[in-house]
Amino acid sequence: MVTFLIIIGSIILTIVGLGFYLINSRRPKFFRGDLKPFEKSLFIELEKNLPEQVGQLIPKQLSYLKRGVRLYFDKSYTLELYTDKSNPLPTEILFTRRDEYKLSTISFTYGSTKYKGEFKTYDGRVWGLTVRPSPKKILRTKIKTFNKFALNNDPTEKPDLEIATEFYSENDTFNGLLYDIQQKYTLTQIKKPLREKQRQLFIKQSDTKLPLDFLMLCEQTNGFNIDEVSVGGLGTWQSVSLDDANYLTLAEKSIGCLSIKQSKRTTKLKYHSYEDETDIRDLGDNFLNALDKFLTID
Repeated sequence: MVTFLIIIGSIILTIVGLGFYLINSRRPKFFRGDLKPFEKSLFIELEKNLPEQVGQLIPKQLSYLKRGVRLYFDKSYTLELYTDKSNPLPTEILFTRRDEYKLSTISFTYGSTKYKGEFKTYDGRVWGLTVRPSPKKILRTKIKTFNKFALNNDPTEKPDLEIATEFYSENDTFNGLLYDIQQKYTLTQIKKPLREKQRQLFIKQSDTKLPLDFLMLCEQTNGFNIDEVSVGGLGTWQSVSLDDANYLTLAEKSIGCLSIKQSKRTTKLKYHSYEDETDIRDLGDNFLNALDKFLTID
């Protein structure tokens, strides 16, 4: 009997310990100081491949970005770099373009594993990078050979990105998809659509095969609220790096978001819970159907 209890106790301790390890291994690891050799080598390659007037800004920016967080997932790794409010980056070392976007993509092979890295920017500076699959075991290794580099967005551009938000009045009437939604739900804070040229710009920048019904809806509105749910439009989304891919948020409430996988080949809408990272649900490829399902999740 005693032996049996010892075995059961050992099993329970093993399960608890494994659970603690898995939870702890996925927690953000905050840091202050220099980058790891792996990260440095990728940023050096970024500097070398950008236009000279932009590339020279990378080491200058990094000299101010001495703290951040590392996010370790099973299939990916993300580095986010934070500014120091007491020592902000000077304006002269910032990119001309100040919005959030994917700057470039880089690929390389180490051992027999092929890796892909993505650099992102925010507020005129490098925000960080995401690498898939996870390079956690080689973070102390310098990568010397790279297979491919692609510039996804030009940081010297000055695109028309400023959104002037205007709202419909309570007396306005609608047709089409917006009318159909209004027949099922009470809509508030209904925004007017963006200008055609600006809509096309944000569609291109999304780097995503957006649902046809979502695009049709954006011709009528650039977002609205349904109770506590905020439904976004073009250019209002946030880009989120998750384990398998990057996602754009199309609708959000306190417990989670309706998102779309950033892919030009397929349209995949999903629900991601803010309370349980394992609660991820496929919502199809039709935005209005996905929105109906999203609204029922509580």
